[in-house]
Amino acid sequence: MLELCESRYDVLLEPALKIPINMLLARSVISGHVDGRIFVDSYEHPQTFYIVHQCGVAFLCGYSSSETFNRGLFDYLAGKLSVRSEDERIQVFPRDWDTVMERLVNEGRAITNGRLNFKFDAATFCEKYRHAGKSRYEVVATPTDMLFKINGTITPRKYWKTLGQCAAAGKAFSVMIDGKPVSTACTTARHDNKLEIGIETVTEYQGQGLAYLACAKLIEYCLDNNIEPVWSCRSNNVGSINLSKKLGFSESLRMPYYHIPK
Repeated sequence: MLELCESRYDVLLEPALKIPINMLLARSVISGHVDGRIFVDSYEHPQTFYIVHQCGVAFLCGYSSSETFNRGLFDYLAGKLSVRSEDERIQVFPRDWDTVMERLVNEGRAITNGRLNFKFDAATFCEKYRHAGKSRYEVVATPTDMLFKINGTITPRKYWKTLGQCAAAGKAFSVMIDGKPVSTACTTARHDNKLEIGIETVTEYQGQGLAYLACAKLIEYCLDNNIEPVWSCRSNNVGSINLSKKLGFSESLRMPYYHIPK
């Protein structure tokens, strides 16, 4: 297993585009929008690759039959090659990789969970949004100077390398209370005409429908600019699944992913 230097990440752009699952976070690493690591079986003509986003989401793709690559992958995941700073949550394609990853599950080094991809229906969103009525809360484009100050699990600074990149391409909207963002829908990845949505709500304001307001405003921005909003989440994230349905999304793909503790 060979690690690519960042200047050579673009060798994987074309292969990544051929993978039929949501690869937007992987493309953010390839494009230099965010820090990460990329491992391949060959520098010149990679047929197997492992892309790790700084937030811990990872993508294992290509041929699963290289014993050399697989041995290196297992050593890396075991911490033998370097210290991993984050848990890694690995999505695989094709399904042949499930057989390879089963070894880690059987050894107790990986936990199997589920990942959902969704498709968006603009007509459903518009109909639901029209009946939502006006809110007493203010929803505004998140001020640039606040983007990297938001705390939580899904925040702009975890998905963008610089504030400048985030402000230029990573549109975000926040519900503001007393001049502070209490629920923010942000761009976790943006490529071509697709924008992946992340949402973070301050704990004491959860359960009040604020996430819907922020996400709806970001989706409205997408529709106004001919951008396809993208939604993904863990299969046990009931809150995210319920919110996605209110926003006009429906499940399109269900797959396993492998949680490797750091």
